[in-house]
Amino acid sequence: MAQSRNAGTTPGEQDYAELRSLLLAPEQTRLEQLQEQVEHIDLNAQNLSRILPEAIALRGEGDHHLTHVLTPHVSEALGASVRRQPHMIVDAIAPIMMPAIRQAIANALRSMVQSLNQTIEHSLSIQSLKWRLEALRTGKPFAEIVLLHTLRYRVEQVFLIHSQTGLLLAHAAGDSVAVQDQTLVSGMLSAIRSFVQDSFGATPDQVLNTLQVGELTVWIEQGPAAILAAVIRGTPPESLRMHLQDTLARIHAERSDALARFTGDAATFASLTPLLEECLRAQFESRRRGVAPMTWVLVVGALLVTAWWGLSAYQERQRWQTYLSHLAAEPGLVVTDVESEGRRYRLTGLRDPLAADPAVLLQDSGIDASRVESKWQPYYALDPTLILKRAGFVLSPPQTVHLSLEGSSLIAGGTAPADWIRQSRISARALPGLDRYDDRRLVSRSLELLRQPLTETSILFEQGRSTLASPEQLQQIRRITEMLRQLDDMAGLAGAAVTVSIVGQTDVVGGPIQNRRLSESRARAVLDAIHPVTFHALTFQTKGQTPEAESQRAIPAVAHPQHRRASLDVTIQPVP
Repeated sequence: MAQSRNAGTTPGEQDYAELRSLLLAPEQTRLEQLQEQVEHIDLNAQNLSRILPEAIALRGEGDHHLTHVLTPHVSEALGASVRRQPHMIVDAIAPIMMPAIRQAIANALRSMVQSLNQTIEHSLSIQSLKWRLEALRTGKPFAEIVLLHTLRYRVEQVFLIHSQTGLLLAHAAGDSVAVQDQTLVSGMLSAIRSFVQDSFGATPDQVLNTLQVGELTVWIEQGPAAILAAVIRGTPPESLRMHLQDTLARIHAERSDALARFTGDAATFASLTPLLEECLRAQFESRRRGVAPMTWVLVVGALLVTAWWGLSAYQERQRWQTYLSHLAAEPGLVVTDVESEGRRYRLTGLRDPLAADPAVLLQDSGIDASRVESKWQPYYALDPTLILKRAGFVLSPPQTVHLSLEGSSLIAGGTAPADWIRQSRISARALPGLDRYDDRRLVSRSLELLRQPLTETSILFEQGRSTLASPEQLQQIRRITEMLRQLDDMAGLAGAAVTVSIVGQTDVVGGPIQNRRLSESRARAVLDAIHPVTFHALTFQTKGQTPEAESQRAIPAVAHPQHRRASLDVTIQPVP
């Protein structure tokens, strides 16, 4: 076919084809290769990854169609990722959100403390009474009235406005400030500023920088691309204007590109809110009329608390010293060591078993027993009071015995049975602190009391008889015998010489010789009846007594039954 074509061509055309082939052969070959590559292109992942970033960037610069297409898919993918890994979004936004949260909390606390300080400072002054009446009259809270009267100045709101469009870029307001529509306010400020500039034919560098609205003052600072407006209550210092200018300059320095490309989306300027919040300053009037009443109240309260604490500590110390004095004065209690640790006390000492109970003394002193730790070791005190008390406890004397202490000698007096006297002499040896036990007064008194009923006892006889046969006589003999046994025991304990004389008597009937014999016979009859050999410490003797004196009377004597009797006479030699 090529031969037929070559055969049909002219020599000139063949020369031209050869020349073109020589000149354009390499480019023609390259074009054919490119055409073949385009017609048979391999759209695999590796090849696509090389051009995808550039393609997306080029498509995004042209229009927003790619954004609208990718937004649902990116949102769905982000939501699934957050649900699957919640900590991922937390870690991502924490560096941004936490400083803003801390700043907001710090500003709220600072504002609350400042308002609370102002309220407390003026809560008890005379001026505060007027302000309370004003609060009742106007219906406003008392804290707000105090704030209005004590405030020197306060920046309530700060607006950042774009210069060309008049749109609001960022806004910050105080905690207790009633905020209107920020967008509307910023638009009005821009309109007023433009109206003033156009109405008065001002040059571009002559702008409105101060605006008075009732009690509020608006300071406006002009920048190349943004305006900073501060709504102020009160009279601010010039240093505040310098701070506003510095803040605006900083915004222009940090966000110059964003301000130049601003098309209406203020979201990129939301991070400037903490910077605007630093302009929300406030200053209150300082009280120059002396110390606030609340301060005096606190000072007086502190002094009263200190005085009460000091008085309580002093009284407690006095009670403790009084308690120690009582312990020292109490017989049988010896304090050996006292320690104090704060409001707790520790003491050690010696205590006689018969001494007063320290716990009872502590309870009577008014001191809290839980704060006192005491340890007492037992011992025998040689105090006379406790020796006498111990003697009464050990000897257990009857009520007729009284004990006394003379030096180191225990003296027993009164009367007591012989058995008790005998036992007391043994028990008294074990009493500590005694050198001698003296019961001579006790024995002497007991002997005397036994002698008296014997001398008052007698046995009656029948006329002319000396025998003891009647029941009355025998009963009287038994009674006399019992008393003589007690007297014998007591005399043996005392070591005393006791003589019992039995005296027989007769009446006037009969002769003297007969009556003498009868009286002696009656005395011997009584002696024989009491069995004198059974008494070891008594000495017996008998004698008769006749009524001789009666026979010498001028008138005849009358025989009386009481004259026919036998009586006893007891003689006790002094106890050595």
